[in-house]
Amino acid sequence: RLKNGDTLGGIEQLVLAINEAPTNMSDKLFSGVVSQIPLNLFYRGQRNAAIEAAQKIEKKFGADPKRLLTLAGFYLGIEEGNEAARLAAEAVKLAPDLAEAHHVLGRALHISLRLDEAAAEYKRALELDPNSKKGTRRSLADLNRAAGKAEEALELYREQLGAEPSDKAARAGMVLSLLDLGRFDEGNKELTATLQEDPRNLALLTGAAYWFAAHNEADRSLELARKSVQLEPRYTWSQIALARALTGNKRPMEAERALRFARQYGNFPTLDYELANVLSAAGLYEEAAEVLLQSFTFKDDKIEARLAGRIPAQESDFILLLAPERRAAIFQFAAADNKNDAAILKALLAFATATNQANESVKLDEAIVAGAAKEFASGADDMRVYRQLYAAGVLIRKGVALQTAYELTEAARSSVETAVGIPVATVAVQAEELRDIRARAIAKGATPDVPDAPRNVLANILRGRVEDSAGWALYNQGKTDEAIEHLKRAAGILPEGIPLWRTALWHLGAALDQAGNKQEALAYYIKSYNSGDPDPGRRAVIEHLYQKTNGSLDGLDEQIGANRVAASISPQPRADRPGAVQTPSPSAPEPQTAASPELTPTPAPVVAPTAAEAAPVAIPEATQTPTPSPTAEGPVQSPAASPEPSPSAGTQEDVPVIRLKARATVKITGTVRDANKAPISNVVVVLISPRGTVLATTTDTEGNYSFIVSPSQQGYRVIPSKDGYTFQPVDKLVVSFNEDQKEVGFVGAVSRAP
Repeated sequence: RLKNGDTLGGIEQLVLAINEAPTNMSDKLFSGVVSQIPLNLFYRGQRNAAIEAAQKIEKKFGADPKRLLTLAGFYLGIEEGNEAARLAAEAVKLAPDLAEAHHVLGRALHISLRLDEAAAEYKRALELDPNSKKGTRRSLADLNRAAGKAEEALELYREQLGAEPSDKAARAGMVLSLLDLGRFDEGNKELTATLQEDPRNLALLTGAAYWFAAHNEADRSLELARKSVQLEPRYTWSQIALARALTGNKRPMEAERALRFARQYGNFPTLDYELANVLSAAGLYEEAAEVLLQSFTFKDDKIEARLAGRIPAQESDFILLLAPERRAAIFQFAAADNKNDAAILKALLAFATATNQANESVKLDEAIVAGAAKEFASGADDMRVYRQLYAAGVLIRKGVALQTAYELTEAARSSVETAVGIPVATVAVQAEELRDIRARAIAKGATPDVPDAPRNVLANILRGRVEDSAGWALYNQGKTDEAIEHLKRAAGILPEGIPLWRTALWHLGAALDQAGNKQEALAYYIKSYNSGDPDPGRRAVIEHLYQKTNGSLDGLDEQIGANRVAASISPQPRADRPGAVQTPSPSAPEPQTAASPELTPTPAPVVAPTAAEAAPVAIPEATQTPTPSPTAEGPVQSPAASPEPSPSAGTQEDVPVIRLKARATVKITGTVRDANKAPISNVVVVLISPRGTVLATTTDTEGNYSFIVSPSQQGYRVIPSKDGYTFQPVDKLVVSFNEDQKEVGFVGAVSRAP
C-alpha cells in the first residue's frame, strides 16, 4: 500500500503486523521483518510513524537484549544517538557480559559525541570478545588517537591489522599514529607505501591531508587533499582539509569554493566555522559574521552551538567547542586552526551579537559595543587595518560609539602600505563594494574571481576609506570643521568614479551644508549625484538646497538632467506597497542599495535579462561551483540566496517597465603599442566599472588585453599603467551596451626624466 501511495493504509497495516506479532517469534522473522518496519517507514518520509513503530516494538520485545540491540540499530541509522544509547544501555543491564551490547552502546555514545564514554564501552566489548570481527578494536584505537593517546592507538591498529590485514581504516590510523608520535620518517614511509598499494584509501588521504594542514605543511596537505577530493568530492572532511591547505597557501577564495561545495552535503557547526574562517582571512567580515550567526550564539563570554546539529554545547573558544565534531569524525587530536584566528572569530561573533539586537527599539549598550569593536580590531597582524575599518564602519552605520569609530580609523592610518601588500588585498579593500556581486554569484552556484588590482590604486582606495570614515564619524559627533578636512582629503585621494568616491563627495556636501557653505555643498552634491544612477531621494535633497539657495529650480535640470525617475516614483508612496521611497536627510550616508551584480558567473545560463539584470556588470570572470549528483549521504543544501532587487524601487503598478533585450556579456578588447606600433607587454590595464569596482589585467606579448563584462548604458573607464611609461590618452570611457568594443587602444612612450 505504501508503494501504491496509500500512506495511511500502509501505516495501518504495518502497525497491525507489529501488534499481532507473537512475542516468541523466531529471531530470523524478527530481524528480517518486524525490526525493518521502522526503517521502511522512515525511508518513505514517515518519520513520526517510524518512531511510533519503534516504540511499539520496544514495548513488545523489550525484555530481549538482542532484540533491543536490533532496534537500537534503527536509531543509529537515523542518527538518534540518545535513543540508541538508551536501548543499548538497557541491553547491557539485561546482559552485562554481552560484548555486542557494549559495542552498540559504544557506537551510540560515539555519534552522541560522548567520546570518552564510547571508548570505555569499546574497551569492555573487546575484553569480553577479543576476537570480535565488528571492528571494535579499530574503533577503540580511533578514539584513543582522537584523545591524543597515539601510543595506545598504534598498538591496537597493529593488532587489528594482524587480525584483518585488509582493514584500510586501520592502516590509515597506524600511519597517522606514527605521525602523531613524531616518528616522521617511519610515518612518511608507511604513508607512501600504503598509497602505492591502495591509492583509493580515502581515510588515509583525508586524514593525512588534515594532519599536514594542522602541522603547517600546507603544500603536502594540498597534494593529498586534491587526491582525496578527486576520489570522493562529497566527503565533507576532504573539502575541509582542502580548504585548510588552500588557506595555508594564502588562497582563501579558492578555499571558499571547496567549503560552499561541502555545505551541499553537510550541515554542522564546523563547516560554518571553516567558511567563516576563510571569509575572515579575505577581509569579508560582514559575510563571515552572517555565517557565524547561523550556527553560533554568544553569551556571557561563551560560544554556544548544537554540535552535529543536535547536541547543545558551549565553550570559551571555538577550538575547544568544535573539537568533539573533529575527533568523532576523523579522529584527529590537533585542530588545523590557530588560537589567533579562533580569537578573531570569537571577537567577530561577540561584535556581531552586540550590534545586532533582535529588538531594534532597544538602544545598543555603547560601552559593550565599543569594547567589542576594540577587541575585534586588536592584534598585530597584517589584516588588522581591515578589522579596524570594518568595525568603525559598523559603529558609524549604527550611530553608536562614534568616538571609538574615529579612533579606530585613525589607528588604521599608519598601516595602509602593509595592508595592501597581502595576497587578498583586492578583495579586502573592496569588501563592501563586492558584497552584492558576491551574493548574486553565490545565489547562482558560483563564486567570483576578482583579478588583482594595482597596489597604488588599492592604497588610494584604502587611504580614502580611512579619511571618509574618520570624517563621517566626526560629522556625526557634530565636529563639522574637522570632518570637512578629512572628507576633502578623501575626495582628493579616491579614484574618481568608484562608489566610495561618490559617497565621500556626498558626505562632504552634507558637512559643508551643515557648516553653512551652501553653494560649495551644492556643487559636491551635484557631482556625486551625476556620477551614479538617478536617485529620487538624493535628487530631492539637491532640489531642496538648490531652491533654498537660488530661489527657484530654474537651471537645475541643465546641471543634473531632467527628473528621469519621476515617472516611476509615486508622489505619495502608499504604505501598502513595498519599495516606497523615503527622502533621506542631507546627512544620510549613501544608501546601501541592492546593486546589480558586477560579475557574470561562468558558465552563465542564457536567459532574457530583466531590466535589473541588464544593469552594469564589471568583473571579468566567475567560477561555477560544481553541481554534484544527488546522494543518499544527505540532502543538498543550496547557498543562501540574496533577494533580487526590483528593477525600479517604488515603481507604480501602472507604469510599464521597459525590459531591454541585451546580451548577457560583451567583450572589451584593445592593444597597447608605442609610436612605432610595436606592442608593449606587461602593461597593467585597470577597468573601473559603472558601479565602481576596480579590476585589472595585463597585456600579453602582443600588447593585447581584454575584459568580459555585462552590457551597460554607462561607461567603463579603462586606464593603462606601467612604470617608466606615459600613455595617450591617459584613459578612455567605453560604453558597451550591446556590442563588443574592439580596438580600445593606447599609445605608450618611455617617460623621460626632466
